[in-house]
Amino acid sequence: MQESGPIDVRIARRTFLATTASLALAGTARAGSVDVGKTLARADGSRRRAHLAEHAGAKECIDLYYEGAVFAYAALAADPCGPRSNRALGVYNASLAGCLRAASRHRAIDPRSHLIVRGPGGVTSVPVVHRGFVWSPADFHGLLDPSASPRNPSNFRDHSRVGVGAPQVVVRKNVRATPEDAFLHDPMFFPATAVLRPDLNAWLGGAGGPGDVLEFHDPLRVGRIDMPGSNGPLAADFDAPIAYLERSTKGLESGWSGLLNPSQDVNRAFLGLLEPFQPGKIPVIFVHGLYDTPYTFTDLMNGLRLRPGFLDRYQIAGYRYATGLTFLHSAALFRRDLHNFQATFDPSQADPGFQDSVLIGHSMGGLQVKLQVVSSGDAFWDLVSCRPLGALAATDRVRSTLGSLFYFDPVPFVRRAIFLATPHDGLSAAASPGGVLSERLTRPPQDLKNLAAQVDADNPGAIRPYMHDLPNSIGMLRRREPLHRTLRDLPIAPHVRYNTVAGTGRFIPPAIARGDGIVPVKSASLDGAETQVLVPESHTTINTSQYTLVEVDRILRGHAAG
Repeated sequence: MQESGPIDVRIARRTFLATTASLALAGTARAGSVDVGKTLARADGSRRRAHLAEHAGAKECIDLYYEGAVFAYAALAADPCGPRSNRALGVYNASLAGCLRAASRHRAIDPRSHLIVRGPGGVTSVPVVHRGFVWSPADFHGLLDPSASPRNPSNFRDHSRVGVGAPQVVVRKNVRATPEDAFLHDPMFFPATAVLRPDLNAWLGGAGGPGDVLEFHDPLRVGRIDMPGSNGPLAADFDAPIAYLERSTKGLESGWSGLLNPSQDVNRAFLGLLEPFQPGKIPVIFVHGLYDTPYTFTDLMNGLRLRPGFLDRYQIAGYRYATGLTFLHSAALFRRDLHNFQATFDPSQADPGFQDSVLIGHSMGGLQVKLQVVSSGDAFWDLVSCRPLGALAATDRVRSTLGSLFYFDPVPFVRRAIFLATPHDGLSAAASPGGVLSERLTRPPQDLKNLAAQVDADNPGAIRPYMHDLPNSIGMLRRREPLHRTLRDLPIAPHVRYNTVAGTGRFIPPAIARGDGIVPVKSASLDGAETQVLVPESHTTINTSQYTLVEVDRILRGHAAG
């Protein structure tokens, strides 16, 4: 049969088969007898031909890339510390990355089990093994190239590692097969690093051995890896998975829509884990501020995950909510989701890690956090009614809704709160509603409008006008807002320890700075806090700051130590 396709692809395929056969005839059965220079040139040539074949759309590029990785590995094995070892490693990594990229495109790989390639004995199925993951091998539904990841607008620091292997982004589709899946996005993305271990005896003309193996390692938990004659760092890319997740969930767009069109987002409040729940580890739940999303913590989350020992003690979750909703409504949804979180993962309240959970809130998110660690008493209800809740004429459903909004106790499993640039006493004058914040964005939220009208109609004279003017997140920033003042005066529960971090701006000495440009230092402070730390950052850079990372890591180390 006549071959079809571009002539350079046909030549590349013939060259691949011919050179494989010629090397086998040479009878070079041991890696130690390899001519490093020729082998490395062979590997690099295969990689270059694979690149041309890939651009031509030819499936043969998979085999050519694979050959490049094999012979680069052979060069490394022959002289792991020689002058050409860095070049060999570069060819190995690039070839393996290209092979996986092409195999995914041409459906030649199932990352749960095998990779189909042409080896020295013909077409073969290379087995896949998984090492170090908290994810199951069944979760490996697909691979994405981290170099093609979208831009995450909240990611300002590089969280990658140079080393051995080809970093990958694994795609995990969420079929909601278990209750636990309700706390994972669909799809999820997580980091992996591929390492190919070829059977060099078979490739170099010997009798052959156990065969090639493709390994996937969790780079969060595997920092170094053994290679022939050496042990080196495992390559990694931790930013790309979150960038893919940010695009999948429309992070930036959802933050603004949650402020401007909150009625569309009432049911999109979401408490999501970065990894499957791990019993015994302490949840750290991040809560964002105005017109934002949990991705504002990208640098802080990844920075913490890379701190020594953090993943041995903690697991990360983020909470997304619509900041344009009535503020007490957002808090009630958060409280509901926290209780569902416990009902799913620790219904018997016996997990010591879960029962030691930590909330971290930035800016307005810090006020949401505070609403989870205080007792309301009658303080909020007295703002909206002159009668006891139990004395109102209302259906059970309406009474239950009102109770969830205005009456609550501290979430029992939250034992620490960390407030980042939180306006406990309002914003600076310039940044208050009517200043930097447009008054047009502070129109009254509509999510409780029908409820308020119904209660008012059923109970003439019992409902105060404030019931119709409950603030959303922007309105909550007014220092004189009754709801804000009431929350400010409520004490945090005695069993909850708390810390504050305040910004002093990036250009003014902390000793004379009054705040981060949005929140004054005094407003970001709280009496009774274990620590109150100032960092030289603005309101919008405090989450990405290395100073904040070091302080939060210090707090969490102390928290885990009890």
